[in-house]
Parts: sequence; C-alpha cells; structure tokens
Amino acid sequence: MHINWSGLGEVFAIALAAGVGLVVLFSLGIAALGRRNNEGEATAVNTAVAGVCFLACVALVGYGIYLVVAK
Repeated sequence: MHINWSGLGEVFAIALAAGVGLVVLFSLGIAALGRRNNEGEATAVNTAVAGVCFLACVALVGYGIYLVVAK
C-alpha cells in the first residue's frame, strides 16, 4: 500500500487554512455586529461588513459541500 504523503499534507494544509479562515470571518462578522450598536459609530458600514463576512462564510461552506458531493 502506497500513501501519497505530499497529497495528504496538501489536503491537511488546505483544510486547516479553510477552517481557520472560516472562524476568522465569522468572528469578524460578530464583532462588526457588536460594534454597530455603539453610538457615534457608522452603523451602516458595520452592518455591511457583517453581511459580507457572513455571506463569505455561507459561500465557503456551500463550496465545501459542493466539492464533497461532486466527487
């Protein structure tokens, strides 16, 4: 039995980067939602940033599901 170690390492690195990136995007969205209620802050900008972060999370999860189902 032959194990392709470079392929396994590549899958591990991509999965780690995607997992960390997803958590960072989601936490940035939560932080933007928390900041939009403070007085004096631009609530429209914070709401837009939160929306973009959450949409990026949904896109990443959807792409991951597509990759699993398509194979």
